[in-house]
Amino acid sequence: MKIKLDIVSGFLGAGKTTLIKKLVTEGYKDEKIVVLENEFGKVGIDTEILKNTGVEVEEITAGCICCSSSGDFLSSIEDIINKFNPDRIIVEPTGVAKLSEILRACNDFKFKDLFEVNNIISVLDVKRFDFVSSYSKVFVDDQISVSKTIVLSKNVGADIKYIENIYSYIKNVNIYANIINEDIYNISGPELVNAIEDKIQEYDMLQMLDKLDNRGNNKNPYHFTTLEFKTDKPIDYDDIKLIFNCFKDEDTYGKIVRGKGILQNSDHDWYKFDYVENEINEESYYKDEIGAICIIGYKLNKKNILNLFA
Repeated sequence: MKIKLDIVSGFLGAGKTTLIKKLVTEGYKDEKIVVLENEFGKVGIDTEILKNTGVEVEEITAGCICCSSSGDFLSSIEDIINKFNPDRIIVEPTGVAKLSEILRACNDFKFKDLFEVNNIISVLDVKRFDFVSSYSKVFVDDQISVSKTIVLSKNVGADIKYIENIYSYIKNVNIYANIINEDIYNISGPELVNAIEDKIQEYDMLQMLDKLDNRGNNKNPYHFTTLEFKTDKPIDYDDIKLIFNCFKDEDTYGKIVRGKGILQNSDHDWYKFDYVENEINEESYYKDEIGAICIIGYKLNKKNILNLFA
């Protein structure tokens, strides 16, 4: 029996890691799972979070697996199979990876006997759908076009008409897409798995990729970069909020679209913070090593950003 390979795609901060945590701790808890994490940079914050669930996590930090490092991606899959022989591999690409290119890599003939692509999931942030589309409609359409399942995240309290418009947009791009509009935090793991694995007989991966090519495959106009660093300096969450509030000044700091980190405060308590488009939150976290911060955006003025933290 072939190993199942699931791909969980989504833009920066959409909720990919949250979904994967739910799947590995509740949905597929009786399976032997390895997560392949492709961090955007070399500070593995999402990797750290997933390792905290007890699941095996391998990572690629050399680049985006959809482009220059696709060879590393396939060799990593092969290494995982040889090392762990899992029931399932869950791949989390970077938040700017093109899902279609990952699927093309998975279609490599020499790997056809090692695994089968099973779930192809994209996480769409309802609150920031217009925001993400304004930055990269190419990215959004690429995700939707080749996904089996679209999970609408951060949908609590969203206007019904607005969600209906997103439904219509998705179906216009991919009529076969299985759309899940549930609160991920409240739906049970088994219910989530049942919703995701609601098989769509009409779905044909190669056919979907061909249709995407026929639609035109323009390049993303934005070149995202990352600033990341580790620190043993205590930083309170209130200070983090002040710093990220300063990032509204794009002329001074560049456009920050994502921030995340695991830090220790002045009381020596650890916490995790997440920032996406002018919204930031925190939660308690356990860690006993050095803190880490990752900031993603474009036209970043790294010197000015580091001065804020200093």
